[in-house]
Amino acid sequence: MGKKCKGFSIIEFFIVIGILAILASIGFPSIKKLYRVYKFNQYAFELENVVKWAKITAMERSSDVSICLNGNEIRVYDEGPLRNPSCSESENTKLLKVIKITDTWIIPRISVALNKPGLMFDPRGLAIYSGSICITDGERYFKAKLQSGRGAIKIESGSGRC
Repeated sequence: MGKKCKGFSIIEFFIVIGILAILASIGFPSIKKLYRVYKFNQYAFELENVVKWAKITAMERSSDVSICLNGNEIRVYDEGPLRNPSCSESENTKLLKVIKITDTWIIPRISVALNKPGLMFDPRGLAIYSGSICITDGERYFKAKLQSGRGAIKIESGSGRC
């Protein structure tokens, strides 16, 4: 009488590995897309928070606070009594916060009234210079808009570019 062997043959093992490889190749693009959506939403959340934080900081410090774009960095400066955003650190200005956008497929943009370099809140939380700061990944955008004189922050998002 022959002895019965229990277990898997090498052929069965390779069939299972092949099936797993096919499933992984199908699932990888959707995981990559989910990651991109997650990162975009993370940057959108950070952008909204930094704009609201800048307004609150201007009121807390009784100082002018600007939001500037420097390459792929969104920077917040305490401008002191200056009514003009300098968007650089100096004796009168102090860098308060930086958001670095490390993913190259997310593009930040800023547009400010009167061709000023940055958005700005005064000590009352009102917008001195209105405009918008926006991020896009080519498929969707997220925009924070400041309304001049009121300091209202309007959030917009949708498909398309800034």
